[in-house]
Amino acid sequence: MRILSIGVLLLGFSFCARQKPALTDQDLYVNQLVTNLINASNPNALDKIVFSRSNGDGSVTTRFNATNLDFYIYFQFEANKQIPFSEKDTLNWDIAFNRYKVATNSGETNRFGLGGACKSNTTDFATASSTSATSQGCSTFTTDSAATTQGIGGAGSVFVGNPLVTEWYNYSIGELSPKPDIFLIRSGSGNSIYAVHVENYYSDAGTSGYPTIRWKKLP
Repeated sequence: MRILSIGVLLLGFSFCARQKPALTDQDLYVNQLVTNLINASNPNALDKIVFSRSNGDGSVTTRFNATNLDFYIYFQFEANKQIPFSEKDTLNWDIAFNRYKVATNSGETNRFGLGGACKSNTTDFATASSTSATSQGCSTFTTDSAATTQGIGGAGSVFVGNPLVTEWYNYSIGELSPKPDIFLIRSGSGNSIYAVHVENYYSDAGTSGYPTIRWKKLP
């Protein structure tokens, strides 16, 4: 009887194994595709940093997937990481991107935030990232508000964000190209300032909505 019971169990395990075959590469690809589609519409999915690389001089280059029109992607410089939308009203983030639009942790974006932005009086990144904010003409910082930007195609677009930093680009026949402007971004906590230059708006495949920034903390 005992031998018969063991045989029944083994038969059951064998049946289950046949019922759940190993996933094929195609199955895994489809599963990943579905996951990516779900995350693309989830503002709390922490997968929007394409890369964040040290440049060997203390600066970092970070690319964002900010293609979704419905929400900003929030980022903290100190920890070099994406912050979920659920923490939007905290001091945990410093800069955010929604396609070409930029927000700082301040003003109408977050009334508790102590951030903001100022345009440096130099376009040399090494100088901007190694000298004080006041020496760059930045004694006051612009906070977020409801503003109008040129938008893609030249049409006016109303948004809530930082109107100063959102003018980081030149527009020509459907293409955005970075200006040489360097912005000083005050952290959400108000304790630090970072030099930031927007270097690109496109992925390696040429898809828009992938802003790339070079950034470094001021001494």
